Amino acid sequence: MRGSSAGEQEKLPLSFARTLSWVSLVLVLCTSLGLSVLIANSARETLLTRQQDFARLLVVNLNHQIFQRFTLPTVLAYGRIALRQPVQYERLEQVVQSVTHGLQVQRLRIYDFNRVVAYSTDRAELGRAGLAPRKLDITLYGARPQFEILSRLPAWQAPFRLPLEPGTYTLRVLYPLRGDMSLPNAHSAPAMGVLELTQDITGDYEQVVAFQWLIVGMCLLSSVLLFTMLLLLIRRVERILAHRMQETRRLEQELHSNERLTSMGRVVASIAHEIRNPLGIIRSSAELLLRRVDKADKSTGRILGAIFDESVRLSQTVNDFLDYARPRQPRRDLVDVNLVLDQAMAFLGSEFRTNDVEVVRSLPQEFLTLGDKDLLYRAFYNILVNARQAMAGPGSIRIDGAREGDMLLVRFQDSGPGFPPEHIGQMLDPFFTTKDDGTGLGLPIVSSIITSHGGEIALENAPEGGALVIVRLPAAPRMPEGTEKAPAQEDA
Repeated sequence: MRGSSAGEQEKLPLSFARTLSWVSLVLVLCTSLGLSVLIANSARETLLTRQQDFARLLVVNLNHQIFQRFTLPTVLAYGRIALRQPVQYERLEQVVQSVTHGLQVQRLRIYDFNRVVAYSTDRAELGRAGLAPRKLDITLYGARPQFEILSRLPAWQAPFRLPLEPGTYTLRVLYPLRGDMSLPNAHSAPAMGVLELTQDITGDYEQVVAFQWLIVGMCLLSSVLLFTMLLLLIRRVERILAHRMQETRRLEQELHSNERLTSMGRVVASIAHEIRNPLGIIRSSAELLLRRVDKADKSTGRILGAIFDESVRLSQTVNDFLDYARPRQPRRDLVDVNLVLDQAMAFLGSEFRTNDVEVVRSLPQEFLTLGDKDLLYRAFYNILVNARQAMAGPGSIRIDGAREGDMLLVRFQDSGPGFPPEHIGQMLDPFFTTKDDGTGLGLPIVSSIITSHGGEIALENAPEGGALVIVRLPAAPRMPEGTEKAPAQEDA
């Protein structure tokens, strides 16, 4: 019973977290959809308002142009307006076409007080009755403009019928024709007729619907991503909690003491230092036994050699962690970059020759910087080792340099495969590695050393192939002529 009760207590917070994640998903989805609909409706209203404002300006301009360029000249020339005469009709047609050209006007009609079509862009409608819309009298006698959206498709179906056919949504404007609107009290003058303007706004409406789908899609995508992240986080917490509860039970059974449980945190915090000391003993002991072992006992020699090699590798790993966690403040000595590279090549020369790696150097003779020779040696050493490991066989490494103002430029280019383009931006991040046995601290330590010297490091892929590491270091101040040259540095 006791074990069953404990199991129920362990499952309770985890099941609650899962329920909370699903409730959060529903809430986020509902909120996102509501927000998307609100934004889309606002965008649609804005579009319609913009279209109405544009149509209002267009009909006002048409009213002015018709009065100035057609009504007055025609009355003066013929005494009256008779659009059935081809000359007058053509004249009005020219005025209308010059104003509406390129504005996607679908149809334009002018009605007289008898609700008869006095003018139409379609000549077949001229003189016909029965074509006037129902709201024509409101504009004709009330002298009030009317705006109406005509649709052949319900609004809720539009998002599911993309692309929309031309003419699906049109804007119809009924506007009273008056005299010259620039005259005083022109807005209160009686209407001389009604101008009906129809524009196809399907394209603009389609953009709003597409924008609505974009909003809905982005909201749904963000909701799914948030839910996925929350679910992954909950699952990770479940694993961590399960592991910690299991570990706690194991420690309770083995240690029977809260003090031992508390000390585990201190042991984990100081694990790097705790490993370092016994690892040094193992390394030195293995080295001593290797010297004493009989050459005839090859099996024991191989075992001791493996112990020594692994202890050296683990020591380097621990040193990498400590060096990155607590970087040393560099000295400000006069350092010859050529001598530092000589020191690194002296140590790596045999390894390069064994792997048939050719190193070509082209640096100025006096290539001086202010810094820490030991730290710079470590940085250059790591770069060269990485280049050799990347080539995994015969190849070449080119090292060249130049002085650019107050900076020294050192370029390391190998003939290997280069940096993976998808990971090149992460290569300087700590603990990021593409190697199975790497710690991901080699290049970050190099970057930390170069940065601590006031320099910069950049990783690129050379155009002709291979990895390219560019190091910039502050140049030492130029010594005045006649000044005695600084003594050469001794290799460690």
